[in-house]
Amino acid sequence: MTRALPGDERLLLWAHRTAYDSRLRGQLHVLETAVPYGGCAFVYCLLGLLALRDATRQAALRAMAAGVVAWLVSDVLKVLVDRPRPCLNRYACGGYSFPEGPEMVLAAVAVAVWPSSRPIAAVAALCAIADAGVQLAYGNHWPSDLAGTWVIGGLIGFVVPRAAAR
Repeated sequence: MTRALPGDERLLLWAHRTAYDSRLRGQLHVLETAVPYGGCAFVYCLLGLLALRDATRQAALRAMAAGVVAWLVSDVLKVLVDRPRPCLNRYACGGYSFPEGPEMVLAAVAVAVWPSSRPIAAVAALCAIADAGVQLAYGNHWPSDLAGTWVIGGLIGFVVPRAAAR
């Protein structure tokens, strides 16, 4: 494992070993894809329902825009940072580790929609937490990737709706 920050390797190895010693081992490969992308799809469906109401339409659309911007920023940062994955799982090798895309989208949406719908913000945050847990268990991302993803996604979720309102 290379390019880990202090404490990254120890926490990642603990989470990975714990998951592989549990009943989740057989499902980790499926969960690694289903949780992040399923979580994003579910949250966007909730935002779509929120957009049906006139009173919350603008807030829902701005939260969706924050998620799209977060995904684009995530793709750019992956190339700029060029941080390799931990490769604890042979299926998880290759590609860039920072930031984790779906989690960044979920963090941005959670912050963006918070003022208008706390329940949807809570669902988005819970989906992002579940995604982080699966990524650590699978050995796909460093813990610092996930923490940094929350910070950047949260900033995007704060800035984009305010910029769109102007």
